[in-house]
Amino acid sequence: MAPRARRRRPLPAPLALLALLGRLQVTLQITPPCTSERYYEHLGQCCKKCEPGTYMSSKCTTTSESVCLPCGLDEYLDTWNEEDKCLLHKVCDPGKALRAVEPGNRTAPRRCACTAGYHWSEDCRCCTRNAECARGFGARRPVQLNKDTVCEPCPSGYFSDTVSATETCRPWTNCTILGGTEVRHGTDKLDVVCSPLPSANPSNEPQVYLPSLIILLLFMSVALVAAVIFGVYYRKKGKALTGSVTGNSNSTFISSGQVMNFKGDIIVVYVSQNSQEGPAAAAEPAGRPVQEESSPRCDSFAGLGPRFPDACASLDVGPGLQECGAPEPDKASRPVQEQGAAETR
Repeated sequence: MAPRARRRRPLPAPLALLALLGRLQVTLQITPPCTSERYYEHLGQCCKKCEPGTYMSSKCTTTSESVCLPCGLDEYLDTWNEEDKCLLHKVCDPGKALRAVEPGNRTAPRRCACTAGYHWSEDCRCCTRNAECARGFGARRPVQLNKDTVCEPCPSGYFSDTVSATETCRPWTNCTILGGTEVRHGTDKLDVVCSPLPSANPSNEPQVYLPSLIILLLFMSVALVAAVIFGVYYRKKGKALTGSVTGNSNSTFISSGQVMNFKGDIIVVYVSQNSQEGPAAAAEPAGRPVQEESSPRCDSFAGLGPRFPDACASLDVGPGLQECGAPEPDKASRPVQEQGAAETR
């Protein structure tokens, strides 16, 4: 009869737990710690990755760690990496209605968004102008950035008279509060029309015109004083020149009852009735102009005018000629011009 086999008894629970922990320890020692995001496996060993803002210039070796260099201008890397170059920042082109909302740096990318009045469209992958609400419609508030406009009709008591992508509906004007009456009822496109309001007379209106009035009065006073000064000056100057007689001005000279009017080179003599003598005085009316007897020298009056050649010296007095300087009978009562040279008859 064969011997009966022994039944193997199960290990106690504490012994089983110790055996399991031993196997787990062996596994951890064999597997390298390269599961972390900061390490990578190369040549059978775990090496450290490059930190954000740097790139890996060369990988690790058995004797050296990885070589990391910083990203250049307008470049970035925002994670632990083993990349051989950095990434370029996005260009927020204003010509495409883009603007930078975050400038970015070596560890963070630049973020762009559409400018005001535009929104991002996934269809064209570009910024598109927002839709405009027609009259009678208003933009729903709040207007979201980088989102298209949502228009809604104006409710009763509100209106919108413009085409806009941002304007909302506005309430009608209350004429009662303004002190007027409603002339025309409002619509969703037009405001209420109120009666004309009485114009208020501002109490400070005289203060507005007061400075201008003061400046005007001051200017007029200065002008008046200047006019008086010039008038007095020229009046005194005119008195100083009174009585001066020149050969080229119109002057009047009174001497021995005779009134002589000088007009350039012409001398007109008026003889009063009392200044005439003899029977010829009664025949001639008073105040008629007669020729003044010129001296044989034929000089100008008072020696002020130029001396002319003696007309008498160039003529010989003969038996049939009248003596120079004696008036002819038929021309004694007419004014004649006294010439500087002899007149040919």
